[in-house]
Amino acid sequence: MLELDMKNYIEESIQELKGRLFPVMTTDISKLSVLYSITDVTAGHTNQSQLTLTVVWKDYDACVMMHEQLKELLAMEEDEPFKVFGNTKFHSELSAGGGSLFNDGPQMWEISKYYILNWRKKHG
Repeated sequence: MLELDMKNYIEESIQELKGRLFPVMTTDISKLSVLYSITDVTAGHTNQSQLTLTVVWKDYDACVMMHEQLKELLAMEEDEPFKVFGNTKFHSELSAGGGSLFNDGPQMWEISKYYILNWRKKHG
């Protein structure tokens, strides 16, 4: 499953996020968290989905630094080969959009970035 493979790929690659990635929302704001959601764009031989990653924490600079680590991991060059993780073969690129929001309720920053995933299930 794409969502689980991407979550596990990020957690395995960025150790400080182990157990800190949550689908869509979290109520645990004791430390930096990353919220993720995947929206299907197209389906076919190669599927395309949008991965939204939102870093949530009270320290703006820490959020920006985490996004830099995520970008190092997920913003692949156009000619870079597909990666294989779990049951998914994928290529990801940073997309336009996203932004920063200060959530007054919990007094936390929410900084979002979007990635386009071209992917398919691994065969064999």
